[in-house]
This record gives sequence, C-alpha cells and structure tokens, in this order.
Amino acid sequence: MRNCRQESCQAVSPAAAELAALRRLPAHQAEVHFPPACRSLVLSLAGNMRCADCDGPRPEWASVSYGILLCVQCGGRHRSYGVQSSRVKSIDMDAWSHDQILAMLEGGNDQLCRFFDRHQMTDTAMTCRRYKTKAALFYRTNLQKHVRDVGTQSKVYPGREAIRKAISRRTESSSSSSSSSALTRQSSMQTIHQQGIAAN
Repeated sequence: MRNCRQESCQAVSPAAAELAALRRLPAHQAEVHFPPACRSLVLSLAGNMRCADCDGPRPEWASVSYGILLCVQCGGRHRSYGVQSSRVKSIDMDAWSHDQILAMLEGGNDQLCRFFDRHQMTDTAMTCRRYKTKAALFYRTNLQKHVRDVGTQSKVYPGREAIRKAISRRTESSSSSSSSSALTRQSSMQTIHQQGIAAN
C-alpha cells in the first residue's frame, strides 16, 4: 500500500480536478457521489484498506468527522454515537460535499489510530468510549478547522504532502517572527501538527 507521503502528481491531479469541479457547482447541486479519483486517493492513504476500528477488510463506510473508513458493523456503531460525535456516510451510496471529501483526503485511518495511540486509547475496550472523549473532540474539531483552512487557502487541492510541507514552512517562519499574530498562528499550527491532524 502506498504511503501518502509518496503521493504523486498523477494521483493528486485528477482528484484536484474533481474537487475543483465540485466547488464550481451551484449550491443546490453541491453534493455528488464520491468522485473516483478522490476515492482512489483516499484508499491509498495508510491504513485505509481496512476498518479503522476493527481492522476488517474493504471498509465501505466513513466517518466524515474523523476522515476514516469503517466496515458496515463499525459504521453502524458510529451512527449510534450521534452526528455530533461521528457523521457516517457510505462511500458508494451517499452524496458528498466538497468539504466532506476533503476531510477524507486529509484524515485517514492510520493518522487517527496514531493519534489515539498517543493518547493511550488503542485498547479494544476503549474502541467505543474513545469517540466520546475530549481527545476525540479535539481531533474532529481540528480536522474540521484544517479542512476549512485548506479549502479557503487553496483554489486547487495540492495534495496532503504539499499541504503538510506548507504548514511546516509557516510554522518555522512564524517561530522567528515576534508579532502576536504570527505567534498565534504558530501555536495553532503546532497544536494541530503535534496532535497528528496535519502530520503523518
């Protein structure tokens, strides 16, 4: 399975074109079936060929809130958490908005699993409870913020690797600045980066 750090222009460009086309749609048509190039790119992300929760094969459901793929059973469990904790959609059957697709491209099973691992929430007994924790709230809130930032800063989706490089550059440059706005931006970006939202 290809790591997202090894994404190529050949993989990103068609997905970027699909996202750009979706962004141009009128508001009443702004949801579509998951575009094929975006789907391929999502499936290429580390860990995304298996369910994020049970490691089952061929996950066909997603939690947009976390940008993860799930099997049908785990998807059903996530539905029971309520949309405030986990918004579940079918990759094949549901309509998707630009930002929801972007959340899937910027999330990823491996990324969330490593986040939970850092917070010592990988035990099987924690699988259900971890989505109701402050750490999970932090993750989904910052993923949403990250997706909004990417959506407003990039007219054309540059790919995960390019976004992460840009975040690192901004963080480094703002650390040498003494202005309060730069320090605020640094703090926000570093928090996201350190907790795994914008890091691989």
